[in-house]
Amino acid sequence: MPTVFYFLPDPPPPLTEEEKAELAALKNRPRVYDEEFPPTTKEHADEMIYLMRKYKTGCITKEILMAEFPERFQNRQTEAAG
Repeated sequence: MPTVFYFLPDPPPPLTEEEKAELAALKNRPRVYDEEFPPTTKEHADEMIYLMRKYKTGCITKEILMAEFPERFQNRQTEAAG
């Protein structure tokens, strides 16, 4: 399989006036949380930081969570079965 290289402009091009206005409008918008995007507690953030450092990754997968906290997933499996 051939290797493909992508080159990005260095430095990136400056933002357009439209992009600047869009970013300015987003700064004043409140955050909206729901069941798919709940607020993060300090304990949860500390767990994620610990796992990212332990596994030297920026992405915590379900497999990592299952290896570290199997009791959390056992509870869900019994609820789904019952």
